[in-house]
Amino acid sequence: MPLLELKNITKSFGKLTALSGIDITVNEGEVVGIVGPNGSGKTTLVNVISGYYHPTSGEIYLAGEKISRLYPFQIATRGIIRSFQSNTLFEDASVIQSVMLCSSLQYGTNLLQAFSGFKVYTNERAKIMDRAHQILKMLGLGNEGQVKAAGLSHGYQRTLGIAMALAANPKILILDEPTTGMNHEEAMFIVDIVKKINSLGVSVMLVEHNMKVMMNLSTRVVVLNFGNKIADGDPREIMNKPEVVDAYLGVETI
Repeated sequence: MPLLELKNITKSFGKLTALSGIDITVNEGEVVGIVGPNGSGKTTLVNVISGYYHPTSGEIYLAGEKISRLYPFQIATRGIIRSFQSNTLFEDASVIQSVMLCSSLQYGTNLLQAFSGFKVYTNERAKIMDRAHQILKMLGLGNEGQVKAAGLSHGYQRTLGIAMALAANPKILILDEPTTGMNHEEAMFIVDIVKKINSLGVSVMLVEHNMKVMMNLSTRVVVLNFGNKIADGDPREIMNKPEVVDAYLGVETI
C-alpha cells in the first residue's frame, strides 16, 4: 500500500479546472518531485493534499485512510506537513521558540497542567526543547537558537521554515519551492538538508523550479501541465521526454 495515494483528483474553480484526474502515489522513503511550468497546477496540488482546498472530485488516502475532506490541522495531525513558497515565520519569536511552537502536535499535556506547572508538563517541555535543539543542529542552525526569526538571512529563514515543518514530526514532508531566491551554494545546502531528513525515514514531496535541485533529490518525478499529469517516472528519463520538453517550451534537457 502506498503511503500517500491520490485517485482521480480534480479541482475546479468555477469554469477553470486547475487539476484534472490526477493519480499520484508516494511510497515510504521516496522523494517525489513535482514539476511543471507556471500555471500547471503544482501549488493547487499541494493545497489539495494538505487540506487547504478540498478536491472537486476524487479521493486522497494516507496509509489507507481517506483524508480528502479533512481540514488542514486534521491532516497535519495525521502526518502530512507542508512548507510554503514564502517565508511564513513567527518573526518576533526566536529560532528555538519557533521550532518549539511547531512541536505543539507532540504535546500530550493540557493547558491546566501547563499553567499549574505540573511536573509532567515541565518534563515534556524539556523533551520538546531538546528535540528542537537537535533539529536546529542537524539543519545547520545550532548557533542561531536565540536569534529572532526576522533577523535571519533569507537562506536561514528558508531553512528555519523546514525546521519548523520537521518539528511537527511528518510522515510526508511537502516542500513548496524551498530554494526560491537562493544562489547555487545555498540551494545545494538545502539539498543536503532534505537528504538528511529523508534518511530519517521521512517521505518527501518536492515542488521545485531549480532542476539541478530536483535531479539531485528526486527518486521519481511527476510532471504536470495545464492541470494534467503528463509523465511520471525516473527523473532523467522523464526530463528528456519530448512532451515534457515541449511543456517547458524547449528548455534544455538534462
